[in-house]
Amino acid sequence: MLTRVRLAAVPVAALVAAAGLAACGSDAGKDADDRPRASEAPSSTAPASYLAVPEGTTLTEPGTQLGLGEEGVIAFQRRQDEVAVLEVAVQKIERTTFAASFPGWNLDAATAARTPYFVRVALTNEGDTDLGGLKLANVLWASDGATLEAPNYYTAEQLPACVGAALPTPFAAGATAELCQVYFIAPGKAFENVTFSPFGGQDAVTWSGEITKVTKPAKPGKPGKPGKSGKKDKKDDKQ
Repeated sequence: MLTRVRLAAVPVAALVAAAGLAACGSDAGKDADDRPRASEAPSSTAPASYLAVPEGTTLTEPGTQLGLGEEGVIAFQRRQDEVAVLEVAVQKIERTTFAASFPGWNLDAATAARTPYFVRVALTNEGDTDLGGLKLANVLWASDGATLEAPNYYTAEQLPACVGAALPTPFAAGATAELCQVYFIAPGKAFENVTFSPFGGQDAVTWSGEITKVTKPAKPGKPGKPGKSGKKDKKDDKQ
């Protein structure tokens, strides 16, 4: 049986306090999952004290609260001296259970006590850098009001309903993708919003809305039992 990947939980206060500092233990050339570490002079189109972005790009103001389906443009440092810009629309937040979506998993007691959620997002690369293979860990968090939870990643064999995939490769300027991210919320807590914390400890950009239950895919039709059009075709065959 499959065993879950261990998740990361970060207190909101600790994340905000650390956002203006270099990422803990990070060095130049780290991978795509590193948090921003060094500021650059803001461009004329970016909010004050934010990262520089390509000319003509307007970032969503820190502190903006967006609804499901609404687009926000965010910037973060993927690596030192490399700024990523993404247009993000959180389309759906789905609550599920381990029994329904993780059948046969070997879960420890701490994980089994949590509530799994699937978050479906649409993304567009609004920057100049190819973001192929970028994971949204340390970019989009799930907030329960006190703690930020990082997404979890699996293979299609482990969790076909919602892999938690990275951006496809390549993912050049103008490319679009729809991804599903997996979050676990602690017992006794409620999923409040999807959170992006801008560089420099500024107020978060958030997405929230109605949380729905995971809908099971439609079952395929049984062979040998055609619909009305099928019956008509069968009759035509006899003529």
